Amino acid sequence: MSEIPMAAIAAVLTHYELPGSLKSVEPIVQGHINHTYRIAVEQPTTGTIFEYVLQRINQHVFKQPEQVMHNIRQISRHVKGQENSDDCSILRFVDARSGCNYVHHDGEYWRLSPFVGNSVSYDVVTDSAIVCRVGYAFGRFQSVLADLPMSQLYATIPDFHNTPKRFRDFFAAVEEDPVGRAAGAAEDIAFLAGQQELASRLESLKAQGMLPLRVTHNDTKMNNILMDKDTGEPLCVVDLDTVMPGLVAMDFGDAIRTVGNTAVEDEQDVSKVQLHLDHYDAFARGFVGVCRSSLTPLEIDTLALGALTITLEQAVRFLGDYLAGDVYYRIHYPLHNWHRARCQLTLAKRMLERFETMEAIVRKYAFAENVQC
Repeated sequence: MSEIPMAAIAAVLTHYELPGSLKSVEPIVQGHINHTYRIAVEQPTTGTIFEYVLQRINQHVFKQPEQVMHNIRQISRHVKGQENSDDCSILRFVDARSGCNYVHHDGEYWRLSPFVGNSVSYDVVTDSAIVCRVGYAFGRFQSVLADLPMSQLYATIPDFHNTPKRFRDFFAAVEEDPVGRAAGAAEDIAFLAGQQELASRLESLKAQGMLPLRVTHNDTKMNNILMDKDTGEPLCVVDLDTVMPGLVAMDFGDAIRTVGNTAVEDEQDVSKVQLHLDHYDAFARGFVGVCRSSLTPLEIDTLALGALTITLEQAVRFLGDYLAGDVYYRIHYPLHNWHRARCQLTLAKRMLERFETMEAIVRKYAFAENVQC
C-alpha cells in the first residue's frame, strides 16, 4: 500500500461540512481500482466519533468522473424518493459545499460516503440463504429504479456489454494471431464460433426495441452487497461506478456467472466447473421475486439467456486477451488467461446442458404467489 496522502486528504475534507475534525485515516485494501480510506472525525464538544469512507477515483479507469458521479446522483435521488427506501438502499455520497457529490482537488476526483457499520460482504458463500438475499438486493435495485428515465443517465462505458462487438473483436484477434497462439486454442475458438448467434440474441432484441434499457449495476458480484453482520439482511448496494443504461438480463447473468460457478474463475481443472443449481435457484428466487412486477414478460424470459450470454462474453474477453498476448488482464503465469477462458467456456457448456431447467426456475418465481428468501 502506498503512503497515505495526508495533506491531500486534509485539503479535500475542507470542502465538506463535517461534524468535527479529522482524527484518523486508515487505508482500505479491498478493491483494486480506486484508492480508499476509512476516516474518523471527532466532534469537539462531545467526543463523538463519526466514520466515513473517502475515495480517490481512478481516472485511468474512469475517464469521465463527472459522468460517473452524475449517474450515481441521479439514482440516489430517485431511490430517496421511493417508499421504503431504507429497505436495502444504495450507498450514498455526501454533498460537498459546492453542492456536488464529489470534490475536484488538484486534478483529482474524490468522494465521501458514510461508513456502513456492523456490515459484512462475502466473496464466497456456501449458504443459499445468503445468495437469495444478495439476489433480493440486486432485484430491489432494479425494482426501485425501474421508472427512472434513461435520458437522465450517461453511458459511461460505451458498448460495455455489446456482446456481438466483443465477438467481432475476438475473431479479429484470432485472424491476426499476433503471438501465434490461435492454433493451440482451435477447439475453444470453434466452440465460440458456434455460439456467436446465440450470444448475440439479446443485443438483437434490444436493437429491435423488444428489450428496454434499464438502470443496470454492471458489477453484480456478491461482495457488492453489504449485509448486516447480526441479521444477515442486505443493507445496501455498493460499487456504483459502472451504473448506466443496460439490459436487466446482463445484471442477472453476471451474478449467476459468479455465484453459480462451483469453481474459482481461473480453475485449471475444468472438471470442477459445474453450474450450482441450488445457488442459481436461490439467486433467482430473491431477484425475480422482488422485481418481477417491474419487468416485461420478455425480460423475464431472457434472464437465463443473460447468464449464458455474459459467460460467453467473458470467455471471449479472456481468450481474446490470451491470443493478443495478455495485454489487458493481469496474469500470474503464462496460461492464466487461457485457463480463465476455459473455465468460462466450461460453465457455458454446463448452462447449455441445463438451460431449460434454468428457464423453468425463473418462470417458477415469476408466477409464484408469494416469494421470499
